[in-house]
Amino acid sequence: MKTLRKASKIIDVVVFVAATLAIAGVFYEGMTLKWYDIVGMFVICMDYSFMPATIIHLIVDRKEKMIWFHVFSMVIILIAIVMKISETDYPAITLVLWYFYIWFLYGTIYVKAFWLDK
Repeated sequence: MKTLRKASKIIDVVVFVAATLAIAGVFYEGMTLKWYDIVGMFVICMDYSFMPATIIHLIVDRKEKMIWFHVFSMVIILIAIVMKISETDYPAITLVLWYFYIWFLYGTIYVKAFWLDK
């Protein structure tokens, strides 16, 4: 369990950095009104690091109050997968909310871990 907890701290930083880059990239695309391939890579890195991070946190944080955020995250991931498989369209605002939810959640987790380690 200690190894998994250490791995969760590393993946938390990865998710937070990927979310920060994805948000900044999408914002920059909006400002320049151009599509940059690297932004798509940032979004993919964010999404595919968020999924295993959520699973790891469901295991590691099962006795903490933050577990409910990870349960919510897993439900949202499952809904997104079902919508993708069924080819259902979703409003653009959901992507913005998704990016900022991930950014705030993992920013909070990182800051909490930083302050508790001191």
